[in-house]
Amino acid sequence: MKFTVSSSLLQRTLGKLGGVIQTKSTTPILEHFLVEIVNNLLTATATDMAIWMKVTMDVRGEEDGHITVPAKRFMDTLRSLPETDIEFSADTTTNRITIRTTMGEYNMTGDHHSAFPVLPEVAAGERFELEGGVLRRVIQKTTFAVSQDDLRPAMNGVLLQARNNKLRAVATDGHRLVRYDVVTKQPAGLERDVIVPVKTLQAIGRSLDDEAATVSLSQTHVRLQFSSWEVVSRLIDEQYPNYESVIPPENDKLLTANREALIQTIRRVGLYASATTHQVRFDIAANELRVAAQDVDFGWDAKEKMPCTFSDTVFMIGFNSAYLLDLLTHAEGENVTFKFSAPTRAGIIVPEEVSGTEDLLMLVMPVRLNV
Repeated sequence: MKFTVSSSLLQRTLGKLGGVIQTKSTTPILEHFLVEIVNNLLTATATDMAIWMKVTMDVRGEEDGHITVPAKRFMDTLRSLPETDIEFSADTTTNRITIRTTMGEYNMTGDHHSAFPVLPEVAAGERFELEGGVLRRVIQKTTFAVSQDDLRPAMNGVLLQARNNKLRAVATDGHRLVRYDVVTKQPAGLERDVIVPVKTLQAIGRSLDDEAATVSLSQTHVRLQFSSWEVVSRLIDEQYPNYESVIPPENDKLLTANREALIQTIRRVGLYASATTHQVRFDIAANELRVAAQDVDFGWDAKEKMPCTFSDTVFMIGFNSAYLLDLLTHAEGENVTFKFSAPTRAGIIVPEEVSGTEDLLMLVMPVRLNV
């Protein structure tokens, strides 16, 4: 097989596969790209056996064929080259690969294409279009809150609930929760719940622009097809926890404050919090919020006050500062509103600015006050 292409263009295209390719795998073939050339179309595929990502691009093809290529060595070579045309050739009998430029020649050994895992077929029984902007928002608003605990596999992904023309995305790690609703153009009557692994969404997010995706669902896999690339991923076959049960139904205590000022206050005061609990305390009155933290082991403490509006008289509650900062950073708008019911129940965060087609709810669990 043989083709010629710009080094920088090839690097950018194959770079989309970086979130999937294995670097230190017990299965060596997973450290390879599968590279195929048909006429003037190059297709490259990477997989970790849970996610398959495939990209295509136009090249100047001279001889069709397919071979697997050591991904790290190939990408390191491309990154080290200046902008230049490269000639890629491979002997598919010996699996010897040669890359030639005007400056020199680079040789490596690949593997036969038959050693590479086959891309799963995804039956298009349930199929719909998803706008690129919507998909980007889903990824931005949820993936940061996904659990990293492998003992709770259902929470290692984002729950997507399709209901007619609405898509709901939910992520939680048991300490914080994000529920994001958005109006979409799904077909009427579509009702399906799936859990998509967070790694899949993160890999998509690295390459996503405003292009719409065609989403196909089977019982075990999801496929997202774009014009020049696609992703196929296994779904997480677990029961997602009943997230609605942790959302307090009545929250009559409303705190509104400047979002950026609150972020900076929590960052400063949180430096003095316990390294174990990261606890910051909110002492709230009608027009003033006091944020305090202390570490009794080292004798450290800090407190600040800032203006706010509060619908009740006085209220005290504690939170993990790291979780609070994550949620506030991913909210939008000048101001943010907290909804409280009791010091032992979750606090709800509602951003000031959301579009008319979406709704965002964030929730953070309290921590027991140590004062």
